[in-house]
Amino acid sequence: MGPLKVASLFCGCGGLDLGLIGGFEYLNKQYAKHPAEIVYAVDFDPYPCSIYNENFEHKCHTEDITKVNSSDIPPHHILIGGFPCQSFSVVAQNPPRLGYKDIKGQLFFEMVRILKERKPAMFIAENVKGILSANQGQAFPLILESFRNAGYHVTYTLLNSSDFGIPQKRERVFIVGIRDKKTFENFKFPTPVTPKEKIPLSRVVLNEHDVCEKYYFSDKAIEGMIKAKDKMNKGRAQNLDAPCNTISAHLSKASLNSVDPVLYINNKYRRFTPLEAARIQSFPDDFIFSGSDTRNYRAIGNAVPPVLIWHVSDALFKAVKSFNNQIFQTELYKTDPEKRSYNMSQIKSKNTKIELKLRKALWNKGYRYRVCPKDLFGKPDIAFPSHKLAIFCDSAFWHGKKLDETVEKIKTNHEYWSDKIMKNKVRDDKVNDYLTKSGWTVLRFWDDEINYNLENCIKNIEDHIKLPLKKAA
Repeated sequence: MGPLKVASLFCGCGGLDLGLIGGFEYLNKQYAKHPAEIVYAVDFDPYPCSIYNENFEHKCHTEDITKVNSSDIPPHHILIGGFPCQSFSVVAQNPPRLGYKDIKGQLFFEMVRILKERKPAMFIAENVKGILSANQGQAFPLILESFRNAGYHVTYTLLNSSDFGIPQKRERVFIVGIRDKKTFENFKFPTPVTPKEKIPLSRVVLNEHDVCEKYYFSDKAIEGMIKAKDKMNKGRAQNLDAPCNTISAHLSKASLNSVDPVLYINNKYRRFTPLEAARIQSFPDDFIFSGSDTRNYRAIGNAVPPVLIWHVSDALFKAVKSFNNQIFQTELYKTDPEKRSYNMSQIKSKNTKIELKLRKALWNKGYRYRVCPKDLFGKPDIAFPSHKLAIFCDSAFWHGKKLDETVEKIKTNHEYWSDKIMKNKVRDDKVNDYLTKSGWTVLRFWDDEINYNLENCIKNIEDHIKLPLKKAA
């Protein structure tokens, strides 16, 4: 049984991805590997992407998801994504919670777009508890309806990390969508594994002699906290015998007069170290965070706890194995012929940007020529009939400049597109051979030559134009 292919949106540093794949240890407990592999991951922020790339064999793309074509995402069975939550968070009061009216709050539509166009068998989406009440409760029903309209049976629940062996009281909403009805009916969210015997914060806190001085608050900060008005939040010191309050992406700016959780040990206040923060989020100790503290805190605080998503995905895989095991042998979604034909019709075969660029440069130098003459075999992009010179402007991709590399890049409908590019190369050779035997000179310029060495292209053409006129064969 082969692994299910997974595409990950808004992947951050990889908490969601690690939890779904499994195969890691946390607090002396093994979390088994799931039959899954990540084939695509993307995030807008380069800093968590750099952390991601240090921990996974496949690499994260640093791109704006709104500019990613769904066809650029490899075929996959599962789409996962913790779409940006700042707009829905209950602590997002400045500016006020805007929910789906905010640009960041609308990014779930990108997940919906890809679901509609790629049609994976299932998806998992994650967000903060505040999404349930955002926009006076209007946002969440819209989100669920959008997922349903994409062709999925949808369910959701609110889970607390502390119920699943994690020393943190972190509530998150999980939305699961499954195309197959029987599989959906068999899916049940995981039940708590530590509903009463919570994992205490003390299990992940470092010994004080291992903590650098820079993590301790200054005397001035402590004095400021003491002098603050009673209504101020004063030193949210955590109980080491209980789970920690939710940690955020702002731990580097943790204050004694805020809602940030801090530690009070040996009569001293300090913030959590990045390692402690990662442990609180259930990252294994061998997960690499090599950036600055500020960037690490942000990546950790924004992440999905791997152990929590492991339990959600484990429940999903069990449902799949029980009722729809054939998915492991199912051919991944391919573009249907009608859609493929439309896509092809949108690709310019003449009057492309590189053709127009070369023509304009020649025209400005006083040269006159014919464009795509129908009476000439192969219909050259530019032709000088009196000199029997035929010029073609070729896309490096479609004409297979580096065929092996090009074919390797194709992720969807691999056989179809590889065959098409091979046929293009065969056709090019046939055109070259015919025109050459007919007494024509054939020049072919790649798109990068025209874009970056236009003068060299012009000089090459001029050298042939200045030669004596060719006689017809």
